[in-house]
Amino acid sequence: MKIILALLSIGVCLAFSSCATSSMIPKSASEVNFGAGKEGKNGWSSYRENATFRGATVAKVIESAKAGLGDAGFALKRVDLNEGVVIGEHGVTWHDWNVIAGVYIKQSGSDVLVTVFVEGSKDLGVSGDVTGDGWSGKILKGMREYLKISK
Repeated sequence: MKIILALLSIGVCLAFSSCATSSMIPKSASEVNFGAGKEGKNGWSSYRENATFRGATVAKVIESAKAGLGDAGFALKRVDLNEGVVIGEHGVTWHDWNVIAGVYIKQSGSDVLVTVFVEGSKDLGVSGDVTGDGWSGKILKGMREYLKISK
């Protein structure tokens, strides 16, 4: 009986939540309006943060994005230098079924512009929208640390 109740509870929980997927974020840097748009929370479990890396190269910033995602606990899902995108996925957290993050990179003169999008699961549970956890800041912090070390 306890097993049946547990399975029913899991089924109800899954029915009222939606996992974050790659389709929730841009596919490439060409779809991103760098430096424009609201930073911080942009919707239910949606976050955005922008940064500029002065005197860097796109290739070096791509490597730093891989390191930043890894430092924040994300597994790499997609890296595409030509599209200027690095996408990672973080598994289950205390408040999410999963979290997906995209780091978008574009050369602008001698600088590299970066926009990080983070999408959490769209849970309808009692905890509500608590994805945040500063994912975009953690990713950018890891990127800055990588670039400082690798100069």
